Amino acid sequence: MVTSSRIQEKILELLSDERKHSIQDIKKYLAKVNLRDYTEGQFSGSINTLLRNGSIKKIDRGIYTIKARSENMKKCFVISPIGAEGSDTRTNADKLFKYIIKPVCEDCDFEPIRVDKLNDANSITQTIIDHLEKSELVIADITEHNPNVFYEMGYRARTKKPIIHLKSKGENLPFDITTIRTLEYDLTDLDNVEQIKERLIKTIESFDYSEATDDTLIDDEPTKNTSAVIMPMLYQILDSVNDVKKEIKSINAETIGTIIKSMQTAQPQVSPDTALQMQLLGGFMQDPEGFMKLLEFSEQFSNGKK
Repeated sequence: MVTSSRIQEKILELLSDERKHSIQDIKKYLAKVNLRDYTEGQFSGSINTLLRNGSIKKIDRGIYTIKARSENMKKCFVISPIGAEGSDTRTNADKLFKYIIKPVCEDCDFEPIRVDKLNDANSITQTIIDHLEKSELVIADITEHNPNVFYEMGYRARTKKPIIHLKSKGENLPFDITTIRTLEYDLTDLDNVEQIKERLIKTIESFDYSEATDDTLIDDEPTKNTSAVIMPMLYQILDSVNDVKKEIKSINAETIGTIIKSMQTAQPQVSPDTALQMQLLGGFMQDPEGFMKLLEFSEQFSNGKK
C-alpha cells in the first residue's frame, strides 16, 4: 500500500499548475501515475493534511487549488519617499526596494509591499491605512524627511506593531526624532549593502509577530520583545565605535611624526660615549664603594692580561 506522504506529493504535483481541480481530477491523476493502492481514509487524510499545513486551499465543495506562496507569507509594508518617475528620489527608492528590502523580506518569508506597486481599486489613502494597521511589519525609509512618511510612521506607532527605520548614510535626523533607532544604508557601497541586509534580517527575526491578546497586555501595553528593542540600538553603538576607529586611522601620519619629533627635541641629544659616561657617573654617585672595587678589579684584570 502506498504511503500518505506519496499521495500528498502527487496531489501537490497536480495542483502546481495553479488551476482548480476536483476530487475526481485528483484521483484520475493518482491513477495516471500508478498510485491506486490506497484507502479512502488515506486519500481524505492527505487532503486534510495539505489543507491544515497551508499547502492547498478549498475553492468550493470538492474543488481545490494550490496555495500561492505569497498567501502564506507575512506582509511587510514599505513606506518611503517615492517621487516622480525619473527623479533621484524615485531612483533611490527603487534601488533600496530592489537590492535591500525585497531580498531581505523574501529571505525572512515576508511579502514586501509598496503602495505604488499595488493594483488596488481602493483609494490610496485607505490602502495605506489598511496596510499600516494590518501588516505584520513596516519598514520606513525616513531619508529626505518626507512629511507623508513621518505621518505614516506616527500612524504605525499607535498600533504598537513592529516597525524598522532606515535612512541614507550621512543624512541627519530632525531634532524631534533623533532618539529613533535607525539603521543606515549606503547604496553606493556594496559592502554596506550586504551589511545592512544582515542587520535587517537579524532585526526582523528578533520581533514577536504573534497577535496581542488580553493575556499579553499589561496596563494596556503589549509585552515587548527585548531583543527587538535593543538590536537597532546595539547596531547604532557599533556604527559609532567604527566611526571613531576610522577617525583615529585617518589622523595624518605627518602630524604623528611632528609630535614625536617635538618630544625628541624636548630632551638634549647626546653622543653614545657621553651617555655611557653619564651612566657610569650615576652609578658612582649611588654606590661609590662598589664602584671603586669594580675599578680595582678592572685594573687587576688589565695587568694580568699584560
